[in-house]
Amino acid sequence: MEESSLEQLFIVEPDFCPACGAILALPTSGPLIKCKVCSFSIRIEVLLGHTTTSSYQFNHRGVYSSSKKGPQGEEEEEEEYGQRDPHRECSKCGHMGMSYTTMQLRSADEGQTIFYLCPKCRHREVENS
Repeated sequence: MEESSLEQLFIVEPDFCPACGAILALPTSGPLIKCKVCSFSIRIEVLLGHTTTSSYQFNHRGVYSSSKKGPQGEEEEEEEYGQRDPHRECSKCGHMGMSYTTMQLRSADEGQTIFYLCPKCRHREVENS
């Protein structure tokens, strides 16, 4: 592909090739950045002044902890466990709205495993998606 500016194809982050989406490696010498996948090239001056930002959101501490028993063995107020699926019904007690967490337990080309927890009766369900 001929040397071009970012605006000619579509808007992408400056670290990625606007033609194929591959990560652009900075040049070791010379004024051109060249995509190793599709051979798209761009002058390094076009990227000067561009910034990339990202943000992360973490769950609050204790979100995934189990319920605690008081001194007499009674359960204290229940905490929220992970994200909530308001449309999921507990197969044991019928309560609508189960908490869930997900993990990638199998190979990357297969779906993730979803662990559901009923906040009312503490029944657990597992779904392989």
